[in-house]
Amino acid sequence: MNFEPRVADDAIRRMRATLAGLPCGVIVLGAAGDVLDASARALDMLQMTLPVGADFAEALSERFEMTEVLRPSDLARGVDLRVDETTLWLQASAAAGAAGSVVAVSDVTAFAHAVDERAMSLRFLLHDLRSPLNSISALTQLDASDPEAFERCGGMQQITQLARYVLSLGEQFIFTSVAEHLHARDFKRFDLRATVRQIISQLEVTALYCGVALQLWLSDSSPVWVSGMRNFVARAIQNVIDNAVRVSPRGEAVTVSLRHAGGFVEVLVDDRAGGLPGLAEGARLTSFDKLGRKTATGFGLGLKLAVQIVELHGGSLYAELNGAGGTLFVLCLPCLNPGAAKSAPASLVDADRALHASRRP
Repeated sequence: MNFEPRVADDAIRRMRATLAGLPCGVIVLGAAGDVLDASARALDMLQMTLPVGADFAEALSERFEMTEVLRPSDLARGVDLRVDETTLWLQASAAAGAAGSVVAVSDVTAFAHAVDERAMSLRFLLHDLRSPLNSISALTQLDASDPEAFERCGGMQQITQLARYVLSLGEQFIFTSVAEHLHARDFKRFDLRATVRQIISQLEVTALYCGVALQLWLSDSSPVWVSGMRNFVARAIQNVIDNAVRVSPRGEAVTVSLRHAGGFVEVLVDDRAGGLPGLAEGARLTSFDKLGRKTATGFGLGLKLAVQIVELHGGSLYAELNGAGGTLFVLCLPCLNPGAAKSAPASLVDADRALHASRRP
């Protein structure tokens, strides 16, 4: 008695059962592109029938009303198709040990939606960038043709503000794009104290240009470990310090220090810039959205981005009047070794007193 056909039938049934359990559909093609087999999932996803022996490329082109029949190279690169509200991705690869190929049919609807949303975000970003970039272009042309009119329009200071606004929009887009896909494994331990020192050194030129003394108050050199995206945290701190420096009157000071607060470490930024608009004595400001909408140059966008970054890291950012004619900004972040961040001056006034005391003979 010959059992070979029964054995072959069992193998085919097992293979089809395996294919039916896959998250994607599978179509097996011969060397000439003819259909040898197709899983039920593939047929259901494509919403079509594929008889054995049918030319797959022709059947697919007819089903989706394509102007040209797909070539083998098209399937090898991958083809996206729409079935109602579903986006499918078809890609062929050589079949192991055979002259034909295997076409995988995958549902990539979620990915396609994400791409569409990203494209929409880019279009909005380009729209928002057009106005400041056009203004910068107009100002540079005005400088060449009428220097006096250029100065009346704000000159290089206006160009600088517009450029900072453009950079802020770009930073916001990058942060939003990355934050959507962040996981705990992306967070790394880094020394906040060393990061703050590096930020201060990078902003010294800006402070010198603005005529503002940038002071760093650190009680010792022990590392202060926090967990997160170092570049993002550094950008948040830099934005706050940069804003404080640029709005401070010439001859004044901005003081930066660290302070331990329970299981958190606080980065304190003190200025004498007159206080944020709308900030009352004894109150705390935690949202800077309204500041970002006050002017076309985007004052407050950097603070808004800083809030989003510290909140992503389980922290917070707030501002309050410091009693010295300015604002105290406090960036609070979870600390891995909270005892390392020793107490720092609570305000610019205390920092000045401590600084003068240290200079006394």
